[in-house]
Amino acid sequence: MKNINMSRKGVFCLLFASFVSLRGMAQDTSAVVLDTVIFSDLSFKKFTDLAKFENKPYIIMFSASWCAPCHRIKNEIFTHPKIAQIVNENYLAYWVDIESFDGLEVNNTFRVSQLPTLLFFDPKGNPIDKAIGYFDGYYLFKKFRAHIPPSQRNIEWEHNLEGE
Repeated sequence: MKNINMSRKGVFCLLFASFVSLRGMAQDTSAVVLDTVIFSDLSFKKFTDLAKFENKPYIIMFSASWCAPCHRIKNEIFTHPKIAQIVNENYLAYWVDIESFDGLEVNNTFRVSQLPTLLFFDPKGNPIDKAIGYFDGYYLFKKFRAHIPPSQRNIEWEHNLEGE
C-alpha cells in the first residue's frame, strides 16, 4: 500500500511539473505574436467578466464566413502592426461569427444587421462607439485611439504612399 501511495505522489508530481512547463511555454509563445490583434477564445460571459475585472475597454467584431469585407479586415487591418499594438495594449477583443451557435446568442443581445460591424465598449459594458462596413486601417486606428486616455496615446500612425 505504501508503494502505491508513493507512486501516486510521483505521478502527480510529474503531471504537475509537465502542466507548469507547458503552461509556461504557452505564455511564451503568445508573447511572440505582435503583429495581429489577439481575439479572446473565452465564452462571451467570461470575456465581459474579464473586461470588468481588468477594467479594460473592449471591442466585439461581428463577422460571417460569407462576409468578404470581414475577412479583409481580419487579414489586412487586424494584422497591421499599429492596429495590433494599440488594440492589444489597450483593449480586449472578441470575434463573433454570427453563423455559429455562440455567435447567434451574442447577436441576439446586440441585433447586428450589417456586416462587418465593430462595437466598442467601456469596461462596464456600456457601448461607446461603432464602425459598420469596410473601413481602412487609418480610420480604425483613429477610432481606437479616440477611446483611450491621452496619456496612453503613445503610438502614431505613419502614412505611406500606398494610402494607409
